[in-house]
Amino acid sequence: MDAASVEAMLCEARLNTKNSRALFKHLRLFFGQSFFESELKWREYFSGQDFLPTIGEKVLEDKTTIPFWYKSPDQLIQHQLKNIVTAEQLVGLKRADLKIGGDHGGGKFCMALKVLLRFSDKPTISKLFQIVSVSHSKDDLSVLRSTVIEPIGIGARLIVEGGHFSVQTSNNDD
Repeated sequence: MDAASVEAMLCEARLNTKNSRALFKHLRLFFGQSFFESELKWREYFSGQDFLPTIGEKVLEDKTTIPFWYKSPDQLIQHQLKNIVTAEQLVGLKRADLKIGGDHGGGKFCMALKVLLRFSDKPTISKLFQIVSVSHSKDDLSVLRSTVIEPIGIGARLIVEGGHFSVQTSNNDD
């Protein structure tokens, strides 16, 4: 399993570093070999690619503390564009679609951004990023408005207005 797939699996299973190491150790002992990229290789693969979220807490009148974080969609795309695709891969790009959606479940609200790069003559490139997490047991729109909705809306508006992204190829033949 390659580095990106290992990272995706660990995130989806919500395994921290300690638990993932224990899992890989037991699988390696059981099967006699590892089927996964080494931790060193997948850490190298993702080093420098992190886009840190804005983190905050909201305290309600009843003293309930609600931790939350968000990543502004425009800044996330600007940061991650070089990791999604190279300039050469953009040849034949027909259009770029961005979708934002969210849902409440399991005691928190999550929101994701999906980037779809559609081409006329090759398969679509699709990437999914989590952009919001609000840990609150109730589906409360007033909490979302006062924590994450406004900054996500501002970032999405900047994307819609356009003019914020450019892709350039570098010519190193000098």
